[in-house]
Amino acid sequence: KDLTEATLLGAVMSLCAIGIMGLLFVSETAAFASTKLSTSIAVDDSTQPQIRLNFNITMLDLHCDYVSVDVWDALGTNRQNVTKNVEKWQLDSNLRRKFFSGRNRLVREVKHEDHDRTLEQMHQEEGMHVFELNNENYDGWMAKHEMAFVDMFAPWCVWCQRLAPTWEKFAQEVRKANMPIGVGKVNCVDEAVLCRKLRVMAFPTLRWFHDGKAIAPDYKMDRTVDSLVGFAKRKLEMDSKFKNWKKDAEEKNENPETIDE
Repeated sequence: KDLTEATLLGAVMSLCAIGIMGLLFVSETAAFASTKLSTSIAVDDSTQPQIRLNFNITMLDLHCDYVSVDVWDALGTNRQNVTKNVEKWQLDSNLRRKFFSGRNRLVREVKHEDHDRTLEQMHQEEGMHVFELNNENYDGWMAKHEMAFVDMFAPWCVWCQRLAPTWEKFAQEVRKANMPIGVGKVNCVDEAVLCRKLRVMAFPTLRWFHDGKAIAPDYKMDRTVDSLVGFAKRKLEMDSKFKNWKKDAEEKNENPETIDE
């Protein structure tokens, strides 16, 4: 009977419930539509100045020089590069640690050189001084140059495009100074087989060769003409056969001969 007959008490309770529900709906809708900014500070209880993260990553085909390690916070808004604190080990054929290769150094920004002419303009006005290597002429060219410096690049690489005029200018300076160095370049898109044979893993790769053998590590200093020329001079002066190259160059200037590419 209480559920089928209307009473004054039931009507009052129903109206109160409707009013409360309406009030809750309006307040929740207003809270959802409005935003406010609040901040809080959480103090870390740890007394250690650094957090130690242990990880072990083994890569068989990628040289660790080309790997960086970044640590992100939980929200993904803050990143810290910890590559400089990573220890490197050489592995044997059984993937066991063989030699300790030290820690990564803090990578500094490499300087590039700006030119007022494009590579095509240099070729049109002054000719081509860098020898283009491919799978057919590579061995013969290396046999003719005991000391060689080679740029292995990809045409789509922005840094390779920026280096191209500098590399051409560097070859001109080598020619002017009569330095006993072969300066070449390999297009790794057209000569993929040769670049795989040379184990090129990054672009551009600037590699020094002595008697056809690559001298590690690859060049990673500034990509300016002065830096490249200085590096080449130091390489020659460190070799017992070519340490007097300046005197030989002066003699060639007095008795000019045809220089083979």
